[in-house]
Amino acid sequence: MIKQKKQHLLFLLMLFFSYVQAQESLTLSLQEARSYALEHNKVLQNAKTDLEISRKQVWATISQGLPQVDGTLDYTDFFNYEMEFSFGGGGGNDMYQIDFSKLDEGDFEILQLLSSMTDRGDSKIKMKNSSSAKIQVSQLIFSGQYIVGVQMAKIARAISEYSLSMSQNDIIEAVTSSYYMVLLTQENKNILESNIENLISTQQQTEVMVAAGVAEQIDLDQLDVAVMMLENTKSQLERATLMGMNLLRFQLGVDANTNIVLSDKLQSIVEGIDMSLLSERPFEMEQNPLFNIMKKQEQIAKKGLQLERTSYLPVLVGFYSYNEKILKTDFDMNPNHIAGLSLQVPIFSSGMRYAKVQQKKLEFVKAQNNRSMIEDQLKLEEKQYRFDLINAIDQYNLQKKSVDVAQRVYENTNLKYQQGMVSSMQLTQASDNLLKAQNNYMSATMSLLQAKLSFEKLLNKLQ
Repeated sequence: MIKQKKQHLLFLLMLFFSYVQAQESLTLSLQEARSYALEHNKVLQNAKTDLEISRKQVWATISQGLPQVDGTLDYTDFFNYEMEFSFGGGGGNDMYQIDFSKLDEGDFEILQLLSSMTDRGDSKIKMKNSSSAKIQVSQLIFSGQYIVGVQMAKIARAISEYSLSMSQNDIIEAVTSSYYMVLLTQENKNILESNIENLISTQQQTEVMVAAGVAEQIDLDQLDVAVMMLENTKSQLERATLMGMNLLRFQLGVDANTNIVLSDKLQSIVEGIDMSLLSERPFEMEQNPLFNIMKKQEQIAKKGLQLERTSYLPVLVGFYSYNEKILKTDFDMNPNHIAGLSLQVPIFSSGMRYAKVQQKKLEFVKAQNNRSMIEDQLKLEEKQYRFDLINAIDQYNLQKKSVDVAQRVYENTNLKYQQGMVSSMQLTQASDNLLKAQNNYMSATMSLLQAKLSFEKLLNKLQ
């Protein structure tokens, strides 16, 4: 019984800690959200891994031209095999008709020696097991392909670095945009709540006026419809806020159950923008990661052309090996020390090397055109983004003034309505105009922030 109670208590504690973990909360300013995403975003982690892979690839390429040392240990078992040798004996002297009278003393001695060898018949030699240890050192002395290959690997690493910078900018842009969007929907929701409170207050006053016969029922009905429409819009904004938060969680790389609190306010972010300084920022092409990537791609294509040209050059390799016999056989003819040079000279390839060089020339021209197109594209984007930013600043200032005017009109109309000087239709119209002006102001605010974000990304000034 006591054991069951302990198990039950342990289970409750596990549920409690799981609930606490599920309710983990993050309070982030805009800058903190950016920094957090740079550290935890999974797409960015893969980009960092790609950069590390390219760094390892550079060393792998370099190491191909450094000394290579290989060791070999061999053991051979012949299973007591016996090798047979035959010297042509076997009693076949009658096959040779020799005239001994024509032989001198020296010829006779040679004949006796050959006879003694042939009289032995077949001979057998037992093969002994053998074992050896070998170490070989090789060194690439000259290879044009190796030299160019190392240079290409280093350029590829630089491309990975710029790609990481682009990925970081993309993540910062996405997180910032989501942060802005959540703040905007929350601000719109607050505006709606304020308008709903005002209309409900007017609605309550109208009920009193209808009961007193001062106002008509249709006035109250119109206010009821207006309140319901605003309540429906508020529910839509609440769902939009939830979706925006889910997107922000994904971009930050946090758990879906993590509660996120945005500490920055939309108005404070806008007020912190130096409008004049922002629009006058110069555009430096060399600071743009995309332009730098295209330049490196052009260099890769150029090195590819050089790589194909090196196929006409010879390749020289030097080597040395030492072979230590552990178990020797009776017929060991392998020396202990061997050193040498290997020179490979390309002679004739039926035009294959020439065709490959011409192909790389065309790819290099194509890379040059791509780099030039990106340069022209970035120049056009700079003009467009600067225009969009200036236009967004003007539109923001205009809509901000429109909200002030619509607010004053609504307050004046509401006062007249309470005095019976205007109808509920006119009051509803004034309320709609105020809400429209506020929505336009929020839209202009978002357009300004997005224009600022796009322009800063182009200038590579997000971080």
